[in-house]
This record gives sequence, structure tokens and C-alpha cells, in this order.
Amino acid sequence: MTDRMSNSPLERQVIRVMAENPEDGKGAQRQRSNHLKEACRIVEAKFGLQKLSNLGAKHVAAVVALWKEAHAGKRVLENKLANLRWMVRKIGKQNLMPRSNKELGVTPGARHTRAGKIVSETTWQAIQNAVQHPVVHAQLLLARYFGMRFEETALFRPHKQIDGNRVWINRGSKGGRPRFVVIRNQHQRDALAAAARAVAGAGLGLIPPEMRTFKAWADKVYEMLRSIGVGRATDTTFHDLRRTYAVERMHEILATRGCSWEEAARVVARELGHNRTEVLDWYMTDADASVPESDEADGAAA
Repeated sequence: MTDRMSNSPLERQVIRVMAENPEDGKGAQRQRSNHLKEACRIVEAKFGLQKLSNLGAKHVAAVVALWKEAHAGKRVLENKLANLRWMVRKIGKQNLMPRSNKELGVTPGARHTRAGKIVSETTWQAIQNAVQHPVVHAQLLLARYFGMRFEETALFRPHKQIDGNRVWINRGSKGGRPRFVVIRNQHQRDALAAAARAVAGAGLGLIPPEMRTFKAWADKVYEMLRSIGVGRATDTTFHDLRRTYAVERMHEILATRGCSWEEAARVVARELGHNRTEVLDWYMTDADASVPESDEADGAAA
């Protein structure tokens, strides 16, 4: 990339938008920057666009068309569309892109690992019995019964993120987007109680105060989990607990609400922090329908 290109007016505006919204990890931010600068070059070359405020449907359509031609059927296309969708949302032009990639004629790219992987009840019980550390145990429960990602569980603050019958998930969430999950059963209440017992003090997250960084804690936890047989080597990962929640929740909604698959997927996608329901296709792939049974919802519906 030349200096002239990197300093173009449109790219400078994109850089400013990203600086005002420093979301996700450094790697994700670098990827987003590269994808959005590529989009800038496309609309600058084709239309001579100089201001993001003038971005319109034809500009977005041109970018999407070129990306589809270059990356048909590949995961990179989904990532590029996700980053473009992020930008139009940040500049208040979210209507320029549909929420679903299906509406753009884009089918999900192949995900070659862990599609539909869930944790059986037998394995889940063995994991719980093997984990002695109260914080790690609480993190596992939050992943299993609320569908949280690892970082979301580590940064969870029980004294601040529980609001009546809702649990808000905002720290460590993808894209910095807050979401909530309604407390529906005793498993979830027990998970929240375990988290409250594990924190060092009110207002603090689950990472022990002696751990100076999130990465240091993550490395320690993953090493601890590998020692009890939780990791890729044994075909069971921490993230599989989130997948198990997704599959179980889908079955629960379909069985109790009498709604369509798409309607159920919208609920579960929101609870997981995904914008697109297509992700649920991957979560459900080859997943055994006989997932561990949860208590029937006894709280307000999500």
C-alpha cells in the first residue's frame, strides 16, 4: 500500500472511526483496518468517493460484488462483510447492508473444525469434578449455562452485570456489543452464585487480582484445563460449552414455543452475541439432538 493510498481522505475517515471505536483485540482491529481500507480503495477507484457521509447503497453493492467474485465460498468473505457491516453501523448507515449474508447471496464458508461439537452430560460432570479452582469452575458454569465466551467469563462482574432476571454480557464481548440473557433455570442461578463466591470483592471480575493481565490468566487456565483433559488433544474445548448451550437452547425454544427454526435462531443468536442467524447452522451441524437436558424455563422468556 502506498503512502498516497493510505492517506486518502476516505481512508483517513475510516481510521478515525476505528480510533473512536477501539473494539476487539489487536489482531481483529488490524484485520478490520485492512478490509475497510480495501473497501475504500474500491469505491475511490470506481466512484471517486471522498466522504464517508456520502456512502450509499451503490458503493456498498460494488464492494460486496467484487469481494464475492474474489472470495466465493471462503470464510474470508464472511469476515470482510462483517467488518463492512461494522463500519456502516458505526457511521449510522446500517440500512446499507442487510443483517443476513443470505440476503446478499452469500452462503456460509466452510468451517473445518469443531462444527456441531457439544459436551455430553457424562463429560460435563467429569470436567466439573476434576476442576478444583473456584474461579475456573465458575467460568465453566457461565460458559455452559449462559453461552459466554472465555474472555466474557473471565471479565464477568456478578455484582454489576446481574440486573433482576437478566444477566448483561458486555465486558469482553465481540465488537463491544452488550447483550443480555434471561435467567430461566436453577442451573443458571447456581452458576451466578458460584461466580459471586469466586470474586475477590464487589465490582471485580473473576480474574484473581494477583494475575496482572488477562493473557496471563488465560494461559494459566488453559494449562489447568489441559491437565484434566480439556483441550483440542482430547477433542473437548472450553468453547464447546458455549456450543452446547446454543444447541440445547435451540431445542428448548423449538420444543416449548412452537416457533420456526429461523425465529428460534434469532433468539439464540442474540443471546450469543451474533448478528447473523447463519452461525447457528454451524453450531447445530451434526449436533446430537439428545444434548444434556436443562431445567424447563421457569423464569421470563427471553
